[in-house]
Amino acid sequence: MSWIEIVPAVVACVVVLVAPGTLVARAAGAPTWLALGLGPGLTVAYLTVLATVLARAGVAWTPASVGLVTAGSVVAVVLVATVLRRLRAVPRPLTAVLSALDERGPDSPWSRRPLGGSAGSPASRGTGSAPRSWARPSTWTWRTWTAAALLVSSVLVLVPTVVGTASPDAPLQQWDAVYHLNGLALVHETGDASQLNGLYGDGASVYYPTAWHAVVSLVVGAAGTLTASTVTAAANASTLVMSLVWLVGAAAFARAAFPRRPEVTVLAAVLVAAFSMFPTVQLSTLAQWPNGLSTTLIPGAAAGVLVCVRAWRSGGPGGRAAGLVVGVLALGAAGGVALAQPSGFVGLVVVLLPFVLTVAWVAARDAWRAGRRTLVVAVLATLAVVGAAGALVVARSSVLEMVLGFARAPQREIPVSVVRLLTDQVLSPVPGNLVVSVLVVVGAVALVRRRQDRWLVVSAALVVVLAALAAGPDNPLRVLTGIWYTQAARIEAFYPVPASVLAAVGAVAVVGRLRSSERVLRAAQRRPWVGTPAGLTVLLLVVALVTSAGFQAPQRAVRYAEAYDPGRIEWGTMLSAEEIALLRDLPDLVGEDAVVLGDPFNGSAYAWSVGRTHVVFPQLNLSGLDPARQYLLDHFDDVRTDPWVCRYAENLGVTHLYLDTAEPEDGAKPSPAPRALRDVDVSEGFVLVAQAGTASLYEVTACD
Repeated sequence: MSWIEIVPAVVACVVVLVAPGTLVARAAGAPTWLALGLGPGLTVAYLTVLATVLARAGVAWTPASVGLVTAGSVVAVVLVATVLRRLRAVPRPLTAVLSALDERGPDSPWSRRPLGGSAGSPASRGTGSAPRSWARPSTWTWRTWTAAALLVSSVLVLVPTVVGTASPDAPLQQWDAVYHLNGLALVHETGDASQLNGLYGDGASVYYPTAWHAVVSLVVGAAGTLTASTVTAAANASTLVMSLVWLVGAAAFARAAFPRRPEVTVLAAVLVAAFSMFPTVQLSTLAQWPNGLSTTLIPGAAAGVLVCVRAWRSGGPGGRAAGLVVGVLALGAAGGVALAQPSGFVGLVVVLLPFVLTVAWVAARDAWRAGRRTLVVAVLATLAVVGAAGALVVARSSVLEMVLGFARAPQREIPVSVVRLLTDQVLSPVPGNLVVSVLVVVGAVALVRRRQDRWLVVSAALVVVLAALAAGPDNPLRVLTGIWYTQAARIEAFYPVPASVLAAVGAVAVVGRLRSSERVLRAAQRRPWVGTPAGLTVLLLVVALVTSAGFQAPQRAVRYAEAYDPGRIEWGTMLSAEEIALLRDLPDLVGEDAVVLGDPFNGSAYAWSVGRTHVVFPQLNLSGLDPARQYLLDHFDDVRTDPWVCRYAENLGVTHLYLDTAEPEDGAKPSPAPRALRDVDVSEGFVLVAQAGTASLYEVTACD
């Protein structure tokens, strides 16, 4: 399959994930940049709820059914929004209200003072007290610059992904990928994407976050007839689309954090691509598509919260109404984060907690000074009661108990983890992006010195501390990271959200200082572009790009290759290229009603997602099996002498056996399963159907 052939799947994924929520946000009056940030989160929240409703109603989860209901829902929202605007129940247009908030007002926390340089330096000469070339450019100009920045960052992120992935339809060969790919095939087959039925149909009382499966299964369904490439190509298309959504969300977050500094938005849109923590690690090495979807939605939802609070605190009926509308949209987007993966919602809380606490402190202080002390005490008491009740409910959750009880060995000392994250050594022991790392520190210092927006510094520091605790040795505080399975990589994925904005602020500060340099002033006499903010900024970005080898592009490509390319897989190969071809031919080899038995670690589990053929073990987790599967796992090598083996095999519909002679020393993935599914005497009771690489497929006749 060529990369051109995956374009329709990518377009379908964009339509499914981005379009519904963005259209609703635009209908509510949100500006385009905010609608694009909030839209995917709104879509995920809506589709997740819809999946449960349709499952309870007995309606299959298909592109036709979902598309019909969604189209009707979007039209209804547009009509309601239009009526409300005409009744002046919401500001018209909301964009005008939010744009007005970007101007400096009496309650605005945004300073006209440049982030770099002094008031009398060349950095601040020009229109008013703002930097000359950054002073209130037209909306069209900054939209163009931001779009260009997003184009550059998209290339920097997507090209290594494409280069490292063996093929657009290659199966991701990691532990979680087996589970999610087969889960995707299951949702497509059963038409049930409800989060309340358990992904593998364990019952109505079993919860599992299936938002990613619900979204991507619509892409699978849009392809029509299921082929050998459909499931894996749709999953890989989602990796590309989630990367793009992440970049757009990061730009929206920067725009919301610094509405009067459009240069920060442009720079953040580029610099967010420099951080290797996400999406590379989570979507390749960890193969956490659902968790990755939740992480993807965080910056857009956070942008909505920032705008909501800023609009509400601006005062006046227009600002309050705008804050209410954006607040509803932000709440929906935050719901999408939580429904995609609850731990991602906690990540959103971590990113925004310093901002929320800062705003709450200022509001409580102002109310106290104004004499409304009873109100302050009542609100604090209510929050304490609600918080205690929520903590009690959460503490009794069996799901949370299982997550928090997950044991993970320490990886490194806490100081080492801090340095590793700050210098971006996630993909390599060598510091990855020194220039960007320095810009983050410069930006943090600049905000601390200005005594404004310091919450961003605390937000980034909080993520670093939590990641270090998760990776560090056992200590009482490490339990705080249990919601993320005490896995540092899950927490590190949040770091680029505040860090990219800090790096952008640092870049503006550095450029401001450079423009006041005598050396730069002399150089500008010979080359005028050197003295402009745009020229110096581009030069700084080029230096950062070159010194980091294209923001670690080779290392990113290697990480994807180590997870996708059968010849380069780092953590145990389950399928060689020849064996992938064999599985793709399964329907022609075994028929539609076949069921394949085999050790899932040797690649047989992929028979469902790649080979469209049911399997006995659809995932690598072999705990909690039912008696029939457990017995076959332990005793199938006694198939000719133990009648219970055949009885259980017939109950499960087993027709074929998949064997692979490759061992860990040959590069195969180590298996904790008993050898009853590997040391099988196939001289009698088995008919060879096909061979590829070190794998063989047999028809089971021993039970006939």
